[in-house]
Amino acid sequence: MTSHTIEKSLILAAAPANVWAFLTDPDKLAIWFHRPDNALTSPGPFSMPGEDGEPLVWGEVREARAPSHLSYSFTARPMGGHMTEVTWELSELEAGTRLRLTHSGIPAGAEAFGLLTGFDGGWDRHLLSLREASAAD
Repeated sequence: MTSHTIEKSLILAAAPANVWAFLTDPDKLAIWFHRPDNALTSPGPFSMPGEDGEPLVWGEVREARAPSHLSYSFTARPMGGHMTEVTWELSELEAGTRLRLTHSGIPAGAEAFGLLTGFDGGWDRHLLSLREASAAD
């Protein structure tokens, strides 16, 4: 089965430690994405409930090396349990952070194309919120 990968890169006006907190701390994740049931700072499962209280997004943290690398398996309700991989890479810049997102393993094919466009647009919206929240922190 073939799959798609979404790659995004942005420059944030916040130090890597602050950006790391926005990627791992439940209170900060709730600002720009979804609140997880636990911090994403060590290997293990996590879940992010939707407004109905049922899991909306879930997976398992595979690697967390503060403040430069975070990777986890990732699925969401519309995926029927199909797991993908999300990786965040942070590198320090003069007065901020370069952040790279790689979301791989998204199913290919006409039937799944809506998932690809949905995730692509969803990440755009969430990353804009992350940019604003991390700059204001």
